Amino acid sequence: MQLNDPNFNKSAFIKKLESIIYLMFVLPLAFFGYAFLEREASGELRSVFYEDPDIMFHAVMAAGIGYVLLRTLATWKKDALKVLKQVPELDLKMIKLKKSIIYRNLMWSFGAAIGAFGLYEKGDMVYALVFSLFLILITANRPSPKYFSKFFGLKGEEKKWMEE
Repeated sequence: MQLNDPNFNKSAFIKKLESIIYLMFVLPLAFFGYAFLEREASGELRSVFYEDPDIMFHAVMAAGIGYVLLRTLATWKKDALKVLKQVPELDLKMIKLKKSIIYRNLMWSFGAAIGAFGLYEKGDMVYALVFSLFLILITANRPSPKYFSKFFGLKGEEKKWMEE
C-alpha cells in the first residue's frame, strides 16, 4: 500500500467532506420543507400528475433532472477512475477525488432543488418523488471508508487500512 503522507487522517478527511456535502443539501431541503408545508396548508398538493398538466413546465423540469442524472450517473465514476489511474498513492487519490465528489453532490443538490421548485410551483407530488430520488442518491453515496473502499476496488491491506 502506498501513501504520500503517512500521517494522513482519513477519518478527518471523510468527515469534512461529508459535512460539505450535507451543507450543500441544506438549502434544497429547507426549500422542499417550505414548499411542502405551503402547498399542504393551502390544500394544493396534487397526487395526480396528468390532470391539467403544464407540459412546457414539466418538460423543462424533466430536461433539468435528466441532465443532472446523466451527468452524474452515466460517466462520472468511469471518468474519475480514469483520471486517478495514474496516481498510485491512496491518500492522494482521495484528495484528488474530493472536488469531483463535491461537484457530483452539488449537482444532486441542484436536482433536489428542481424537485422542490416543481413542488412549490405546481404542487404535484411527482416532484416530491424527484426530491426523494436525489435525497437517496446523496445519502447512499455519502463518503465513508466503505464507500471509498468499494469505489477504488480495494483489497487486502489497502481495504483493511481504509475500513479500520
